[in-house]
Amino acid sequence: MPWEDLNKRQQDYLKAVYEGDQARETSIKRAGARGRWNSTPASEWRWMPYNASGASLLRKITDMGYRDHGTGSTFAALERRGLVLCKYEPGSLGSPILLVQITKSGRKMVREALSIPPAKRLPVGMLKEAHWKALVKAYVAGPEGVRSDEGGYGGIWWRTWLRLRDYTVKGQDRALIKEAKFPATIPRRIAEGYYSPYEHRLCITGFGRDYYREHWPRYRDLYPDVEAPAPEEDEQ
Repeated sequence: MPWEDLNKRQQDYLKAVYEGDQARETSIKRAGARGRWNSTPASEWRWMPYNASGASLLRKITDMGYRDHGTGSTFAALERRGLVLCKYEPGSLGSPILLVQITKSGRKMVREALSIPPAKRLPVGMLKEAHWKALVKAYVAGPEGVRSDEGGYGGIWWRTWLRLRDYTVKGQDRALIKEAKFPATIPRRIAEGYYSPYEHRLCITGFGRDYYREHWPRYRDLYPDVEAPAPEEDEQ
């Protein structure tokens, strides 16, 4: 369906939903880059309330000058065209809350109509910012390794470290970090009445150090906010 087949109001509503969707996606990605992963499926977090108190979508559409009661029919028209999904949930004050989610077809239409280029994807094998930050931490820790803490190691979630542990090159396992056992300063409680004299840490592998040394210039430019020390002189 051509963009021109939508009337002005429908175009503005679809753009508002698209902008809200992209803002939410950016927020999710930034949180992930800081190690705070959101395990909620996109099919759930993409839903946006429209008529809830303080809803950004309502504010955005209101700012466009739409204050009449044609909202329901407009969203219904977009849904019939397969550009958005709509559903209602009970509201705290009795009135149902309208939730809207843009579809892939809807995002594609807006991008093409507004000449928005698709987001660039990292080349195969390249690390995302959160993973590079974790590798930096392992590199800095050296043979002493990164100690465990609540939810992960060194303040980074375990899920992020898994990407480094399970790293592959052309289908071959080439771990960037490994789990290692160290004598514990204080016996670690593992169950009622049972204590372990060891603690587990994460250490960078030889391949991980080589990878860091070889790719440090590229990641430094790609993720300038990550404080990554230059490889040691004897390694360059």
